[in-house]
Amino acid sequence: MLYGMTARYYQGADPKHIWKVWDDLGIHDAEMIGYWVPSCPGKADHEGILATVYRKKDRSLISIASWAKESIACRLRIDWAALGMNPRNASLSAPEIPDFQKETRFAPSPEIPMEPGRGWLLLLEEKTT
Repeated sequence: MLYGMTARYYQGADPKHIWKVWDDLGIHDAEMIGYWVPSCPGKADHEGILATVYRKKDRSLISIASWAKESIACRLRIDWAALGMNPRNASLSAPEIPDFQKETRFAPSPEIPMEPGRGWLLLLEEKTT
């Protein structure tokens, strides 16, 4: 997801669960802002962790992946203005994706556990009251 792609069926993986997350987000009209873009509104505070943001008006999907050689915890540095969100009204969660990640809720600026060679798909949403 850092590069806008997933595993393919012929690689022994079943990407349908990630495709569901894409459909739930409406990824077809999200703006992809890769980790290589200097103004990417989501960055990790560790050089071995990369983040790509799929931005929409009221929510974003953030893909983070670790190239670190050891288990670490990182924090996301979020450019709230670039996302058009108020951090006081935001929630950050990892949706359940079978064979990839368990459903997990995070505070918007928590430490996120990262394992070598692994990653997260995180949904950042602004709560409306």
